[in-house]
Amino acid sequence: MLLYLAFKNIISKKSSFVIILFIAFAVMLLVVTNSIFDSTENGVQKTFVTSFTGDIVIRPKYKKPLSLFGDETPVTGKLTDIPQLVPYNDIIQFLEDNPSISDFVPQVSGISLLESDGFEEDKCYMFGVPAEKYLEMMTSITILEGRPWKDGEKGIMLSKKYADNMKAKLGDTLQFKISEGFSSRIRAVPLTAIYEYSVENAILDKIVLTNPETVRAIMDMSDLTDADKIDLSDDVESLLSDDDLDDLFSEAVDLDQGVVTEQEIISDEELEAFQESYTNSTSWNYLICRVADPKETDKLIKNFNKFFAKSDWPVEAVNWRSSAGSTAFYLYILRLILNFGIIVILAAGFIVVNNTLVINVLDRIREIGTMRAIGANKRYITKECAAETIIMAFVAGIIGCILGIIASHVVSAIHVTFSNDFLIQLFGGRVLTTTVSPANLACSFALSIFIGLVAWISPLINALRVNPVEAMQGVK
Repeated sequence: MLLYLAFKNIISKKSSFVIILFIAFAVMLLVVTNSIFDSTENGVQKTFVTSFTGDIVIRPKYKKPLSLFGDETPVTGKLTDIPQLVPYNDIIQFLEDNPSISDFVPQVSGISLLESDGFEEDKCYMFGVPAEKYLEMMTSITILEGRPWKDGEKGIMLSKKYADNMKAKLGDTLQFKISEGFSSRIRAVPLTAIYEYSVENAILDKIVLTNPETVRAIMDMSDLTDADKIDLSDDVESLLSDDDLDDLFSEAVDLDQGVVTEQEIISDEELEAFQESYTNSTSWNYLICRVADPKETDKLIKNFNKFFAKSDWPVEAVNWRSSAGSTAFYLYILRLILNFGIIVILAAGFIVVNNTLVINVLDRIREIGTMRAIGANKRYITKECAAETIIMAFVAGIIGCILGIIASHVVSAIHVTFSNDFLIQLFGGRVLTTTVSPANLACSFALSIFIGLVAWISPLINALRVNPVEAMQGVK
């Protein structure tokens, strides 16, 4: 009976349809907005994860904000001296024993100038990585020309946009340069490959991929190797174990002229051994990891950091956004600002709905007074008003979700494209896409119910305070 009266009251008043339509519009707007943000967030994350951040990055604990690009301190941000990962081999063993980690690759980072035939790039971010392993993990990178360097070789890879800006061609010799006071360090490296990313992004254009040895040299970084992985011959071991090393040079004599020795030819086996020792270096700044199940990333990061703290290792695990640096963080903040703007719009709508409901209840004061005069208590009236609210909010929520799904598909169908680099970064690609998730619909529908319920509180309280006799006489 109560629901019947509530439904009859809704049907009999035109203001009820206005309220339903307005709440439905607010829900539709929220569904479309969240679908765009969900899609772009997933797009940006996928771009970064498959281009340079991976799912998880293990980095040294540092007193300043740190990303894969280096020191992220505002204004003065520069890569000065990033601590190395220690204990490196223990961390590697920990990752290898963890079935949740599908793959990982080490990296050293640096900042320098990059020169080519008189062309000087203002600044570049050097990522020193094992090329073939790195490209296996970063699936959004496609080689257009050339090949990646092999372990033990020198080489540099540039994005097509970066190479075009420098007018650099495959096989050119490029120079990294760092100046410190009156001294400079210069390293020449051949351009071995040109690549492109699946999605353009200004952050990615900062990156220059090169061999780790070059980055260590230009950054004056010590190159350490695990002693347990160095195989020494019996003669060398016996030499090092000699009790009196001074005897080694007891028969040495001074010569006025240089001595020419025979040319030494390195065999394939020795070269392979050298390359193997090259990969055993423990001088790295980061470990970039891919996880078997991306949904478990946050849980893994939390567990990893607990284990690192328990083991007293000066390292930490962070997600893709933290490792991508300030630009990714600014994009995230901008999305929050846009979301806040939508909330402000909805808040304004809430005020309009509330005022409409206040007028609607005030118009019913005589009706409410009459009901109270014939025996209806405040609880009954409250239940009837609540029933009306729930029905209107429920219907408005369903209509709003349906309209939101339709509008989201329309936005995707019309293929809105961007040419501005900032908008491409913000929305995760050149084409605006939408993805309506069940969580999005559930939150939007819950907001509809919330708006309806809260908006009834003030007018209902005012109506119940009116004396029944005054209400029947039309006194407001």
